Amino acid sequence: MRIEVEPRDQVLSARGSQQLRVTAVDDRGTRHCVTTEAEYSSNAGVIADVDRRGLVQATDIPGEAAVLVRYMGNVTVCRVTLPRAGVTFRRPPEANFIDGLVWNKLQRLGIPPSAPCDDATFLRRAYLDVIGTLPTAAEAREFLKECQEQKTASSAPARERLVEKLLDRSEYADYWTMRWADILRVDKDAITPQGAVAMTRWLRRQLAENRPYDAFVREILTARGDTAAEGPAAFYRVLQQPDVASRSVSQVFLGTRIECAQCHHHPAERWSQDDYYGLAGFFTGLGRKKLPSGDEAIFLQPGADLKNPRAERVVPTHALGAPPADFSQARDRREVLADWMLAPENPFFARAIVNRLWAHYFGRGLVEPVDDLRATNPAANEPLLAALVERLREQHYDLKAFTKTLLTSRVYQLSSTPTPLNRADEQNFSHAMEKPLPAEVLLDGICQVTGVPEKFNGWPEGYRAIQIWDNRMPSYFFRIFGRPVRASVCECERSSEPSIAQALHLMNAPEIAEKLQARAGTAHRLTESRLTPPELVDELYLTTLARVPTGDERAALLALFQDSSPAGRREAVEDGLWSLLNTKEFTFNH
Repeated sequence: MRIEVEPRDQVLSARGSQQLRVTAVDDRGTRHCVTTEAEYSSNAGVIADVDRRGLVQATDIPGEAAVLVRYMGNVTVCRVTLPRAGVTFRRPPEANFIDGLVWNKLQRLGIPPSAPCDDATFLRRAYLDVIGTLPTAAEAREFLKECQEQKTASSAPARERLVEKLLDRSEYADYWTMRWADILRVDKDAITPQGAVAMTRWLRRQLAENRPYDAFVREILTARGDTAAEGPAAFYRVLQQPDVASRSVSQVFLGTRIECAQCHHHPAERWSQDDYYGLAGFFTGLGRKKLPSGDEAIFLQPGADLKNPRAERVVPTHALGAPPADFSQARDRREVLADWMLAPENPFFARAIVNRLWAHYFGRGLVEPVDDLRATNPAANEPLLAALVERLREQHYDLKAFTKTLLTSRVYQLSSTPTPLNRADEQNFSHAMEKPLPAEVLLDGICQVTGVPEKFNGWPEGYRAIQIWDNRMPSYFFRIFGRPVRASVCECERSSEPSIAQALHLMNAPEIAEKLQARAGTAHRLTESRLTPPELVDELYLTTLARVPTGDERAALLALFQDSSPAGRREAVEDGLWSLLNTKEFTFNH
């Protein structure tokens, strides 16, 4: 049986409505209406919501919504478009294909994009997104000077050169090692400290050498050997059961969540229990044994197809949507899975990493959640997602080259300041999205700005938070700012919600005060310098926010320097630095 929904695509005016009709078609072709029995849900209720009888009601916020329809295990989708009537705008210039496809969508919806961001904003945004590190005051000055010298033409060449420099910096490997260690569950309690060190070192080497993503994934999928040796074998120490391994691999590398299908048919997708156990069959050929050193080794052993416990029958091992796998020429079942995953025609693999990277740099995936790609959860811009997948393949899965494509687009370089006509847009990238800094990045930023490194328990001085492999290190700062403990492959484990505890910590924590008052810190250095108060204010802004202050901002901080005594000067510098550390502009990437 299947179901059909009418209409499949509908354009509505503001506050308009549309009644859906759902038809069930059985195996003999007999059709009957099931509109009142079906279940409905919208993925964007702020644009168009749906009631339990299938009546779609639009709001006055332009955009697109996908209405999911379910009936007896079958699913389908109606796409609802709500353009803003009578709005036209001059199409901005295009730096690459990304811009053209985003402008197309915005024109169709009547949502004008914001203006481009200024050079200082781009500098800070790119530093934080690419290397998880703030630019220094000297780096900010140098870049802004270079851009100013090119103002007669364009700052685009300077921005492109900046992206290239960032991708070549060692902090790129440090930061992305941290992010991949989160996703791959490099948890020292689960894989031992030795295993965590080994996998962290391997991840960093892959990223520093810019190993093609498909080769990177193949090595993870087929890993075996000592889990304490440098390599990805420890990945299978935390994923002990075949079905746990398969659903984790599916979510991370295919962007497909199949865990619901363990007990019943996936409520929003076509995957069944047979698909769940069919995929798990690829991981049944893994054995584990203790080594004389006390470590564990992953080795190959004969695999077997798994039984569907509800149907009480063996399910042939197969990839998602694929026929039964042929293992006649393969010693390792996972090699067959890797061949299927990395094949050019695979519908999931490239889309998953493209969507994940887009979400990181733009603040929201083309598909949300980023690891929930399915027919019933369409992308906000399907032509753009398809074009990005094609570009990644053309670049032979070179993630640095792909990142440069993203960051040199005008869409990435839009201002985060919304206009009255795009303020409500949260899915079409008409303006940049403000993103809270990850816990490690924020702590490193505070240390850099104050000039006082963090003292991590058991680590030599000078290590930065993005370099710390110990995910279980006791830290109040990490806990309240949402550092994950790597208990899940889902990126949602990292909390990004601001809280009162965070604000109070930045304002009142003795650790922050000690950094501000340290004799070897930034505040003391600036106090002892020969800079005038206006020069000190500029230096504070460049150090913390990578820009010079506005006239009002300069006047506000200059008011702190009323007392010209040494003690008054020191207090003014410390208070100025403290106030900037506590701004939203510092704690967010905008």
